[in-house]
Amino acid sequence: MKMNNLTTLGESPLWSSKEQCWYYVDIANGVVFRRKNGVTTVVSDSHQNVSNLVNTQKGLLATAEDQILQVIPDTDNVKLLLKIAQSSDLRTNDGSVGPDGRYWFGTMEKNPSGLHGKIYSLSSNGKLRLQGEGIGIPNTFVWLNSESILISDSFLKITYEVDLLDCGKLDWDNRKVWLDLRNTNGTPDGGTLDENGDVWIAIWGGAAVQKYSPDGVLLDKLSLRALQPTSCAFGGTDLNELLVTTATEDLSVQQLDDFPDSGRVIHLNMDVKGKVLPEFIIEEQEC
Repeated sequence: MKMNNLTTLGESPLWSSKEQCWYYVDIANGVVFRRKNGVTTVVSDSHQNVSNLVNTQKGLLATAEDQILQVIPDTDNVKLLLKIAQSSDLRTNDGSVGPDGRYWFGTMEKNPSGLHGKIYSLSSNGKLRLQGEGIGIPNTFVWLNSESILISDSFLKITYEVDLLDCGKLDWDNRKVWLDLRNTNGTPDGGTLDENGDVWIAIWGGAAVQKYSPDGVLLDKLSLRALQPTSCAFGGTDLNELLVTTATEDLSVQQLDDFPDSGRVIHLNMDVKGKVLPEFIIEEQEC
């Protein structure tokens, strides 16, 4: 197990096979980090509430506040791809690239008070499509297959399974409860899929990453010394490493003492491998 400096709200662990390194963010401080050969460096610290990263054919796609950006590491090249029309009390949150090649993500209130967030998809040609409304804190965005995605509402402590219709629209109104943690101390947060199709979800407030079958049966639990794990991702040369981001946000002094790895990035060697995640292809604009 290896760890680095503390984050207030660590999120979005991402393995880059091209660069053979990890990326992750600290939402609260607007920082993108790179972790390579055990050394962590800052890639970018100029974007408030940067929330999610995915790989593209050249660099990273990042969401921050009301923007979708292309970030080219080791350069000052940060390109605005899209500005989302939304009120200033909202920001982007979790997301992933689907089997269809689109980028799927959610928005939420900066200070969540209800179900005021939305779900969007972004096509390679820059077309933004509203896919769902009435969500509090959108998280997870794990595709079980090409026709079904898991999206958690961490505000409600529920994970939904949502079908993708033939027309490319989520059947959000007919979403099904896949995991319900309302009667527990934990909240479903970010997650990932392994090579067997099982789902690993960081349990905020539960000091654990939990493994579930594709139909939502609890199979395993990785207990952590971090109370608020936020997300997890498989990576490494053989895809048998798990990187877990965590948070110190709103923890008391006593909780920090009881959970000393809070805010750290936790690096675990696993007995199972992850899947190669699709890239988001950014179409080049003609002059």
